[in-house]
Amino acid sequence: MMMKIFRGRVLGRTDILIFMAVIALCVLAPGIYMLTVKSAPDGFDPDNPVVLTIWHNPTGQDKDALSVAVDRFNRSVGRERGVSIIVTTIAKSELMHEKLTSIALGTPGAPEPPDIAIAYPKSAVALAAKGLLADFGEYFTREELDAYVPSFIESGRLSDGKLYVFPVGKSTEGLIINRTFWDRFSDATGTPISELSTFEGIIRAAEKYYAWTGANMPNVGDGSAFFMIDNPFNMAQAAFAQMGEDLFADDGLNVASPVYERVWKILFEPVVRGYEASYNGYGTDIAKTGKLLCWTSSTAGITFMPKNVTYDDNSSEPVEFEILPFPIMEGGKKVVIQRGGGFCLFKSAPTREKAAVLFLKWLTSPEENLRYLENVGYMPVTNKAIEVANETWGENAAGIYKSYIGTMKTMNEEYTFLTQKQLENYADLEIFYDNRVRKLSASARDKYLKNLRFGEEEALRSAVQLAYEKFIE
Repeated sequence: MMMKIFRGRVLGRTDILIFMAVIALCVLAPGIYMLTVKSAPDGFDPDNPVVLTIWHNPTGQDKDALSVAVDRFNRSVGRERGVSIIVTTIAKSELMHEKLTSIALGTPGAPEPPDIAIAYPKSAVALAAKGLLADFGEYFTREELDAYVPSFIESGRLSDGKLYVFPVGKSTEGLIINRTFWDRFSDATGTPISELSTFEGIIRAAEKYYAWTGANMPNVGDGSAFFMIDNPFNMAQAAFAQMGEDLFADDGLNVASPVYERVWKILFEPVVRGYEASYNGYGTDIAKTGKLLCWTSSTAGITFMPKNVTYDDNSSEPVEFEILPFPIMEGGKKVVIQRGGGFCLFKSAPTREKAAVLFLKWLTSPEENLRYLENVGYMPVTNKAIEVANETWGENAAGIYKSYIGTMKTMNEEYTFLTQKQLENYADLEIFYDNRVRKLSASARDKYLKNLRFGEEEALRSAVQLAYEKFIE
């Protein structure tokens, strides 16, 4: 008979068998745990994490919001599940498009593709055509997608109906103004701020501003530019939609529409007269020098506003900026373009694709999406997160962020958001249009200044002669 004494109690055969089973379980538990992890449906292993690379645009001036979010993911869910994200490229949209296009074309020297990359539809079209992108529709149920703003999801579908661009934050465009400068000008001239609600009103205000700033200057033509259109091609698309038309016709531009010339006059003649700045960059760059009062901009641009302007003589002064709703064409509807790309997922092993989707689902969960996007000029992408943002984001907002909250509320309620056209030659049309506008207007401006000695009207006539005909060639 087998028996042991344990703290004064006699252990029987059953006790000993139970004791031995417990010991065996303790010895085998780590192996059982690892087997369970490795055999999990997603195939992740915390001791041997899946390491993914990500490319994205700058988000924020002081701290990059997405890089902060990536770090937060790596220290929480990523660590628990066995997924680690490494940010390998942060680049502006234009450079990102160049990199992605070079990958799609197989250009010699093109970089190795990342697992996840921020992309606009114009980049995704080229990548998808080469079969390089995974369809997010394979990783989301219908119920999961229903939680997102429908237009945000649909904007990421390409012509084959597949979801190649997944939204994590969406921006739009507004009118950023130097409120300090505006108040001085408005007080002196009586110009109402309602003029800034339409493009025609902006031009009327610009003419007054040019005269007001140039009144004490020694030479004719020394006034300051009032406004700038950051992205002429986006403005043209919105303006056409405001007038109930489409900028695009077949594979080209709708030059036959009278709206085409109307938009041209907004983009061209004010530049020639000096009312509008023409610059292949962002209005923010000029505004920092005090040489611009307002400009159309992505709402994400609010994160790059300076606290001071610095003049040519190196003196500076503190200023305040605000963002107003996007202007409309007089007589038009309230339409503004939807901006902000989304993430594309490059095809790879199923485990890597699942790991990338795990990160994107985490990033777009309401709590994390709100935390990531607050104060960076982007809208949340789920219906729930937008509800919370409308209720809470304005509580502690100040400065341009406070005006942003009010402006986005207005535009969400009153405007229609226009998605960018998904054309294979979209990028080519954009480059052609923007470059053509800037080149012709800059050339005409130079001619105008040279001929001012003959009078303003004669200088203008000679500068604009046949310019539109050249524009539509």
